[in-house]
Amino acid sequence: MLNPVLRHCTLLFGGFALAGCAPSVDLARPQIALPQRFEAAPPVAGAVTEDLALDRWWDRFGDPQLAELIAEALGRSTDARTAYFRLREARAVRDQSLSQRVPSGAISGSVTARDGTVISGRDLLGSTAGGNSQSLGFSPNWELDLFGRLAAIGQGARASYVAAAYDYHAARMSIAADLATTLFDARGLAIQRNDADETLRIASELARASALGRDHGLVAAADTARLEGDVASAQAELTRSETALRNAKRSLLVLVGRADAPTDTMLIEARLDAPPMVPSLMPSILLARRPDVLAAQARLVAATSAVQVDRLSLFPRFTLQASGSISSAAGLVSGLWSLGAGLSLPVLDRTRLMAQLRATEAQGQQAVIVYEAAVQDSFRDADIALATASADRLRLVDLTRAEERARFAFDAGRKGYSIGLTDLTTLLQSERTWRAARTALTSARMLALSNVVSAFRALGGGWSVDDPAATPGQPSVILPVQSKDQS
Repeated sequence: MLNPVLRHCTLLFGGFALAGCAPSVDLARPQIALPQRFEAAPPVAGAVTEDLALDRWWDRFGDPQLAELIAEALGRSTDARTAYFRLREARAVRDQSLSQRVPSGAISGSVTARDGTVISGRDLLGSTAGGNSQSLGFSPNWELDLFGRLAAIGQGARASYVAAAYDYHAARMSIAADLATTLFDARGLAIQRNDADETLRIASELARASALGRDHGLVAAADTARLEGDVASAQAELTRSETALRNAKRSLLVLVGRADAPTDTMLIEARLDAPPMVPSLMPSILLARRPDVLAAQARLVAATSAVQVDRLSLFPRFTLQASGSISSAAGLVSGLWSLGAGLSLPVLDRTRLMAQLRATEAQGQQAVIVYEAAVQDSFRDADIALATASADRLRLVDLTRAEERARFAFDAGRKGYSIGLTDLTTLLQSERTWRAARTALTSARMLALSNVVSAFRALGGGWSVDDPAATPGQPSVILPVQSKDQS
């Protein structure tokens, strides 16, 4: 027979030889080249100041109601609370994975009480015998991470939690952007409601004047009927705009977590302010500000760690196993302890583990492509949003001029009609031109504000990289640092 030491050495060398056959897997390097600047943006100036302004982009609107509603939504909406507890779940999963790096084991104990009766053939009453015993045992188990498998598991767990944290901030960004867009849409609807009310008033005045002229034989009945039809159309438009405004208020109440509140409690002003300027930033800022890009990067780290874990599963595993116990019975106390080492070689599981490694490697390559796609999508979104916001500023200037001139022409035509200098056809045509220009201007203002919100969102605004936002009334969310020493 072989000497015991020789047998142990043979087993260890065999394990290392088997580990040496584990294939080396390298994922492709992401291709994330970006241009120096956006085509629609001016050269970058004051990058630090602009970067800070993105954290709370809604303050750039100078709108107290907007800031108040966003703060309320981030604290009370169902989406914000759901995102928070998803992050709590990810944190628990991370802690569970990291616990594999520390010893495991349980303490067990027992207490026994005995009380019996011994019956003999001659003594029918019998005699009693009894006794108590106690025992306490502890059996810890610790895997030695000689090849770094547990360290790779920990790195992947931390990266997955980082990705969940960025998903949390992305959800809060969406909440803020959705609320701002809904608020601006509601204000636009309030303007349309007021315009419809004014249109109804003007149409009613013209219909009454025409009816008077018809009764005196000065106006044709067909003209009066046409004006009465305009009154009915104006009334229908007023009903539509009031309903749309009411529904927009309900959407805002749901977004801020007050779904059961009456719509009258949501006060909406009939105004649309000029949108603020979007800061000029370099495309590379997206890699540090966009939560979806950062989440994709963290998932790439997690996928790389998963490949490493499956590769190291082909290596031997060494464990330390200990046990100790203390027992007491009949006044006697005794103790026992042992310490041993274990070695596990995946000999028969190698085919299955190799297949698992190939699957994980394919998933890792997909994570590389997903990260590249996230970078490309972020640049596309930001470039389009900046170009759209720039075009909106020029478009608003032209539409404002068109509305002013159309309103002047309509006012002059109405005065001329009242004194008999303008016929009805000319008046109605000038009114329709003004109404169309007014509607186009209101829609353009609503769209411009929404597009600016989209631009801030596309640039990664709405959260702070250094001081992450916390859900009011709940613990602060701290972004973890990707470090191998973090636990």
